[in-house]
Amino acid sequence: MKSRKTDVQQARSASVKSASRTLDLLECLAKSSQPMSHSDIAWRTSIPKSSLTQLLRTLQSRDYVESMGEGGPFRLGSAAHQLIAFGLDVQRLIACAQPAMQDLADATSQSCALNLLKGDLVERVHRIKGASGLPLHDGVRAPLYASSAGKLFLARLSSAELESYFERVELLPLARRSIRSLGELHRQISSARLEGIAYSQDEFTDGVVGLSAPVVDGGGQMLAAIGLAVPTAEFAARRAMLTKALQSAAKSASSVVAEIPDAQGR
Repeated sequence: MKSRKTDVQQARSASVKSASRTLDLLECLAKSSQPMSHSDIAWRTSIPKSSLTQLLRTLQSRDYVESMGEGGPFRLGSAAHQLIAFGLDVQRLIACAQPAMQDLADATSQSCALNLLKGDLVERVHRIKGASGLPLHDGVRAPLYASSAGKLFLARLSSAELESYFERVELLPLARRSIRSLGELHRQISSARLEGIAYSQDEFTDGVVGLSAPVVDGGGQMLAAIGLAVPTAEFAARRAMLTKALQSAAKSASSVVAEIPDAQGR
């Protein structure tokens, strides 16, 4: 009799194989200059035809693969192209912000980061460590209500969008001064709208103040936020200088972004 552990291991192995085949299929289509038939894909990827049929159906249902007719030939779908474009846009945005961020880190000796909106979270996609700055890591996500970057994105929402967010958000305490009331969150969002800068003071990480300013495109749409991470003990005495340096860096990055076409060539 097989053990439960053996069943789990086999299930995991099958799952990994399916993921590998999916990537093989997408890579095959991406490398081809022409739509490919079912047989050609099977031959090039060594995926059994019955398994390939199921993969193609699944990917078509998510628009990652498009069939040019009944049963093929096949090519990458709109969702795949959008995913590629998004990746290119993120790398382009990082390249635009990098010089301003480096100047900011040099001027303040603090660590800075670039954050993007991901649903009800913000994600750190790039960071630069200042000479005496705190260590930061890419990929960290934070709730909008707990981060300075998140409050900036909230400040850009319409009244209806903001009300919808208030209805679904759960203000979980993450640090000693995490926001615990919608009234306080609304106050801070209003302040961010007026000042063009937002703060998170011991709200996401104890002992750390975050402050962020927006990076906008030529039409004024907020694309990202550049933020500083400063030890709480040092923040009050340096607030004016740090805020001024941050706003200057965000303005500089925005001016570069405004001059560069996006992934669609606009």
